[in-house]
Amino acid sequence: MDDTIIVIPARFNSQRFPGKVLYPLMGKPVLKWVLDSAIKSKIAKKVIIATEDKKVLDFASSINAEAKLTSESCKSGSDRVWEVARKINCKFVINLQADEPFINPEVIRESMAKLKKEKADIATACAPIIDKKEILNPNCVKVAMNKNGMALYFSRHPIPYHHELSELSKKYPYYKHCGFYIYKKEALEKFVKAKQTQLEILERLEQLRALENGMKISVHITDTLGPAIDTFEDIKNAEKYYKKIIRR
Repeated sequence: MDDTIIVIPARFNSQRFPGKVLYPLMGKPVLKWVLDSAIKSKIAKKVIIATEDKKVLDFASSINAEAKLTSESCKSGSDRVWEVARKINCKFVINLQADEPFINPEVIRESMAKLKKEKADIATACAPIIDKKEILNPNCVKVAMNKNGMALYFSRHPIPYHHELSELSKKYPYYKHCGFYIYKKEALEKFVKAKQTQLEILERLEQLRALENGMKISVHITDTLGPAIDTFEDIKNAEKYYKKIIRR
């Protein structure tokens, strides 16, 4: 689509797992998995890697991918995305996070279609949590939505609370958030110009800044999501997922 760009914020010096974006997963750097999915989505005129480190620039150059050096002071992935996107004429900007190696290109396209159909500022996706271990894992971000699929809140804590006396407690799933955002460009500009909010800082979740500023986030529900890479241990989980799900 001529009106859309994808920017992959690839911060090399992440706190929990430094260098994870270039760490090999099944023989291919995590970042390359994400880049391949971005290209396969066929939804954008440009796919650009945004990083603060020359190592990532050098890697991008080695595979003939477009990349831009951004400020080390960016406080969120979307801040880094805006550094690149603000200079490009487009209507939509997709922040495709560099630690989601199994993002499904079809999920990106379906989320975009939902955003264009609804009165929302941002679109993202989620899936029901199947592995109960993820419910209590703070690295697995949960989302609660209203009846129209608009986000009410995101948290590292299990939400919504499943009260044992509620008839829905064994039927209603927890939903896992998928790490990408599709912004209307004017919404991205509004987001990055807003100050960090208390809930964002408290939970370390940038999307809470958008909600606290009254922005609407549309959430597309898909069947399953592959594991994200937050810690070194996630590499092993990702390899198991690949062997069990992708190559079955």
